[in-house]
Amino acid sequence: MIKILGNGEYSDKIKIRAHHLLCMQGYQGYGYSSGFEKNMDDIIVYLESHPQHPLEVVKEADAICSHCPYLKDGHCNKSVNSGLLMEKMDLLVMKKLDIDNREETGARNIFLRVNEVFKNQKDLEDVCGDCSWRNRCLWLLSRIQRDE
Repeated sequence: MIKILGNGEYSDKIKIRAHHLLCMQGYQGYGYSSGFEKNMDDIIVYLESHPQHPLEVVKEADAICSHCPYLKDGHCNKSVNSGLLMEKMDLLVMKKLDIDNREETGARNIFLRVNEVFKNQKDLEDVCGDCSWRNRCLWLLSRIQRDE
């Protein structure tokens, strides 16, 4: 479990769900609650200013989920099947990135890899097709427009 130290630094590697590697790049400040939004903002800003910080890429609840009001007992309970859908998205992202669950990497390296791999609309639709945030995700929208 990561902790934010008094100086705004993170104490350890940051656990990030694989599909959140895409979400973080298109995030526009909308979220499930103000606590969720602040946490997401803090993580994104921190990683932008600390691009070598280690990330652990996972298929489960992560540092972003930790402030989500739908997180119950370590699982997403937004809807009946949401936990399974999230894990399916994570596994698909991991497969496309050719990484394993719990693989560790520097933040900058994995974001560069995401942007290399997720270039076309087909790959994006596979992962983001049913996402409720897809119409607000500037990263996704810019890639779909470029592909048309």
